[in-house]
Amino acid sequence: MKYYVICDYRENFKNYSLSPLNLYSDHPTRKNITEIIEALHELGYDCEFFGGIPELIHAVDQNYTFESCVFLNFTDGMEQDYSRVQAPVLLDILDVPYSGSNVMATVLMNNKYFCKQALLDHEIPMPQGRIINSIMKLNMEDLYSWKYPLFIKPNCEGSSLGISQNNVCCSEIELKERIKELSSEFEEIIVEEYVGNLDVTNYLIGNEENYLINDIVVAALPGTLKFPVYGISEKQNKLQTLSFNDEFLPSEIVRQIKDCSERIAKILGAKDICRIDYRYDKTTKKFYFIEANSAPRFSSTSEIGYIAQKRGLQFKDMIQKYVTAFTSRIHN
Repeated sequence: MKYYVICDYRENFKNYSLSPLNLYSDHPTRKNITEIIEALHELGYDCEFFGGIPELIHAVDQNYTFESCVFLNFTDGMEQDYSRVQAPVLLDILDVPYSGSNVMATVLMNNKYFCKQALLDHEIPMPQGRIINSIMKLNMEDLYSWKYPLFIKPNCEGSSLGISQNNVCCSEIELKERIKELSSEFEEIIVEEYVGNLDVTNYLIGNEENYLINDIVVAALPGTLKFPVYGISEKQNKLQTLSFNDEFLPSEIVRQIKDCSERIAKILGAKDICRIDYRYDKTTKKFYFIEANSAPRFSSTSEIGYIAQKRGLQFKDMIQKYVTAFTSRIHN
């Protein structure tokens, strides 16, 4: 069985870093791709790098057929909106088995607002939110019952793009100004209630009733910040302090979040891997679902690597769990 790795690497895209000397974008690095392939080779898999979206488009255009092979999808796609759905669409056209969520689940997770709408009837704790785009305008009267501060962010972006401390708005004037700024850069934005104080990420590797990894990483920012926000600057400069499962959070909260994540993954139709993000309010001791990611970063320096370290595993062991989840699903 041949394993092809699909990925578009960071060095080929726009640099979103606040410093031109530090390359940053919402894509894996070339080094990350090499790390994955080397781990697969070490595990004994016949594996090679296939390419990314341009190579998949070429394969579709040329009517390529593939036998005795599977595709491991690690790409975020290109730069267009809903880029994460590009690989699943093309791989479906090629009619080949591939890892990760299918087209519908990926589209839903790529849209933060409508992802929450899909969960409304399932007793998932979420902050109130409104979407703003060229068709759905914001009526300020809709927010009169909400309590400031409010938070504003792009609807379909990842990796904290468009996120900064300025996204927390403490008045109607601030909110209108920030809406105008973000609307000039992003086609869709969301206004929602701000939830402090901690970012909580729940990684799942596996599928319904058989999760090989269900672990929580808590990211705490410096206490000097009035409104802790894990923006592009904080992420790029690694300002967060990480903790694992119940090292910081109460054990019962950890259990509740893990159970909630498995329910969300089932409702959304996530396959093989996903990342469910929450915010936790230390004062009220309540957590709130924020978004889901169908293609979380998979590297030894990301949260996956941190989880491996905490579990006493090597990075290749996490790769093996991912491949096991995928192959078990397609062979059932």
